[in-house]
Amino acid sequence: MMPMKVSIIVPIYNVETYLENALTSIQQQSYRNLKVIMVNDGSTDHSVEIAQRFLQDSRFMLVSQKNQGLSAARNTGLKYVDSEYVYFFDSDDQIAPNLIETALAVFNKNRIDLISFESELVSCQKNSLPLFKLTNIDVIEKKELLMRLLSKKVMMTAWSYIARTRILLDNNILFPVGKKFEDENTAAKIFSSINRAAILRGKNGPYFYLQDRQGSIMTEAHNHASLSQLDDRRYIFKDEYLFLKQQNSLPVNYLNDWYFNKLLTTYNMYRNLLIDDNNRSYFRTYKNEILAFQRENHIKLTMQMRKRLLKMKYPLITKLRNYL
Repeated sequence: MMPMKVSIIVPIYNVETYLENALTSIQQQSYRNLKVIMVNDGSTDHSVEIAQRFLQDSRFMLVSQKNQGLSAARNTGLKYVDSEYVYFFDSDDQIAPNLIETALAVFNKNRIDLISFESELVSCQKNSLPLFKLTNIDVIEKKELLMRLLSKKVMMTAWSYIARTRILLDNNILFPVGKKFEDENTAAKIFSSINRAAILRGKNGPYFYLQDRQGSIMTEAHNHASLSQLDDRRYIFKDEYLFLKQQNSLPVNYLNDWYFNKLLTTYNMYRNLLIDDNNRSYFRTYKNEILAFQRENHIKLTMQMRKRLLKMKYPLITKLRNYL
């Protein structure tokens, strides 16, 4: 019997400095039955030439398209998946040599639909990658997985889990094109569609995340706040909230509290944009939306919620208190 195949989707956009090490970490996986779908999303540097060198390995394929963004590249890659499992990998990071082998062994021993794992932050790519040392496997039901997702006890990034391909295809799950922070609501939809998952804990990765890379989506989002970025955040977590509410997998009060907290924390995260007078009507409308949601859903305020509300209503006072 042939071993199960794993498809790895690798969106590529202007990562010539990091791409060779990233792809090599896939090529050197101890588990060999892979299909590596590289999607060039309109790169303008030498990324394509680097990707083409890996075509000497018959497990690798390269698809090119005009620049449409990370979500579109991942969605394109999904069209070429023909395996039992699918994994989304970022083209500037690396994975431990035995990650796929370890994950498949857990899939084979447990009736699960998804495996989630942790990352190790690195300031530069590694020339030699250590083996992942698995120390704990936590098998949980869907409801527990969703609650851990919303409380940030499991990661929501697309590179932090491997899923059965049918979960995405049977439920028509795609990444939202043209939006940043797309991992969050997509993870909620995938996690809502499973029965059970396994959470892996261990040492050495197994995912090595290159932090603070200049030009990366998350670095740019952190360094350059804007209303369009705020719009994307609001769209993503509202879509996540409405989807989860429709699924009826979690108590409504729990979801309402989570969404109210997201509204508050996101408002306060971007409140420095209030300095620009042109943005004030936007924030006034946003504030009214938050207060209306509180009233309509009878949110019982915790002490943390009260502090966030105070910060939203009286930004100058709370700012002054920080200096006293």
